[in-house]
Amino acid sequence: MNPLAHLLESTVFAGAVWLATLPLRRNRARTRHALWMAASVKFLVPFALIVALGSHVARRDSASVPPPQMRFVMADAAPAVPISAVVHPAAPVRSGWRPPVLWLVWLCGCVSMLIRWYVRWHRAALRLRESAPWSGYQLSVPVVSSVWLTEPGVFGVVHPVLMLPAGIEEHLSAAQLQAVMAHEICHIRHRDNLAAVVHMLVEALFWFHPLVWWMGARLLEERERACDEEVLQLGSDPAVYAESILRVCQWCLQPPVPCVSGITGADLKGRIRSIMSGAAGHRLEPAKKLLLAGLAVAAVGGPLAIGLTHPVKMGAQTAAPLRFDVASVKVSTDQDVLSTRLSRSGGRIRWSTQLLYLIGYAYHIEWWRISPEIPGSGRIYDVEATTDPSATDSQLRLMFQALLADRFKMAVHRVTKDVDGYALTPAKNGPKMQEAKEGEMPPLPEWVHHTDPAGMEDLVVAHLLTQGVGAITGRRVTMLQFTEELQRLLGTAVFDQTGLTGKYYFALLYATGDSPPEAPVSDLFSAVKQLGLKLEKHKGPVEVLVVDHIEKTPTEN
Repeated sequence: MNPLAHLLESTVFAGAVWLATLPLRRNRARTRHALWMAASVKFLVPFALIVALGSHVARRDSASVPPPQMRFVMADAAPAVPISAVVHPAAPVRSGWRPPVLWLVWLCGCVSMLIRWYVRWHRAALRLRESAPWSGYQLSVPVVSSVWLTEPGVFGVVHPVLMLPAGIEEHLSAAQLQAVMAHEICHIRHRDNLAAVVHMLVEALFWFHPLVWWMGARLLEERERACDEEVLQLGSDPAVYAESILRVCQWCLQPPVPCVSGITGADLKGRIRSIMSGAAGHRLEPAKKLLLAGLAVAAVGGPLAIGLTHPVKMGAQTAAPLRFDVASVKVSTDQDVLSTRLSRSGGRIRWSTQLLYLIGYAYHIEWWRISPEIPGSGRIYDVEATTDPSATDSQLRLMFQALLADRFKMAVHRVTKDVDGYALTPAKNGPKMQEAKEGEMPPLPEWVHHTDPAGMEDLVVAHLLTQGVGAITGRRVTMLQFTEELQRLLGTAVFDQTGLTGKYYFALLYATGDSPPEAPVSDLFSAVKQLGLKLEKHKGPVEVLVVDHIEKTPTEN
């Protein structure tokens, strides 16, 4: 989403709302308040979001009836990155200092607005706690009396409370007090405090936009006029009601926070004139209803229709696949030298490996989740390629996907199937690992030398100590991280069924497959039991990469 585009479209929408309110000036204020509220909410909901919703519905509908005999080449194992995201040294992209400074200024303004309103809200909450129940007649909402208030108001959004100044009944007659309280009940009935909080959020996020503050004044004005109209419709005498507002104004202050609905807000002179004229807003005529319906359809239905008719395609279809600048793939002349990891120096890639490792890296998937057996998987290939030195690991994976498709004619798809594996569960007496706590960092196990403990935090490290003896060290890691490492070592699925949600420290030694009989350590299954856990046979669903077609001899470079 482009922030400037969203700001422009929200401004235009607010202008359209203003034009729509002009022919509604003699209609009910509640209708105009709803329109301004829609303009406020538009600042929080970009049209791009509605278009994306329509695109999602369109994609689901099209996916329900797939075209026959269509084969997908997978390119979603890593986030799709457009070609323009790879910046070549010859044309560096410099963002400059202005964008970060502008974002910093915006953040400071936003935070200062939130702090300011929080302080005022906290002050109002303190006044509420210090208030006493009001001894007057009972209402459908709690009513309290406060010595700190000089104006009646409604505090709270979820559980609103009507707050009255102490001794207000001494300044107003019974009829005037009833009119004032009817006004406040109208605020509660229409959830005006919730609407005020939503616009407060808009003002905090778009504090730099004058239109947002002007809209806030319109919302306050129409909110108070709407309650005035409703009080008069309930039968209150206009003169009595107007006098009650003026009497309250004699000792009133500003409301403690913008989300507290009072009675003295907006244009007081205009309100009194409107109240004394006894003019209530008219109901909407059919033509005006049609106008509002058209505005709603244009605002919501238009972007939704765009998304339905022009769905945004996802994944590999958004851009051409990333490719190496130059790539060479040959059958290696030395079939005895194999590397399981690629070698990268700047923008140069070198790798002597087998297809299984190429596919596993390209699609970021373990070898045991690749099906079926790759023809010629034992053959070793020499891969040499060049790319931009700043290319990320995710971009390299996409480049290898394109390489496999171009040179080996590989086509794949993903399926989910039940496979035999193991479940990691707590043992009989429960886990025996040390749970990570803030400020605590236990020492490394004795077999880890010359390593900074802080450098291993949040990592599971497995390595071979000596022939036949392996070690696993977990430093402030989750059980999901542990199961992923167990999957790599066992070459099969491991399902986390421990129910443990924290992070832990642990270390263990285990005997590898080539361990001599006299090795002082047990196998991996027994070693896991030392942590108060156990591995049991289990069958569960796993996503598998199915290779539909692949050539064992690459095409010419």
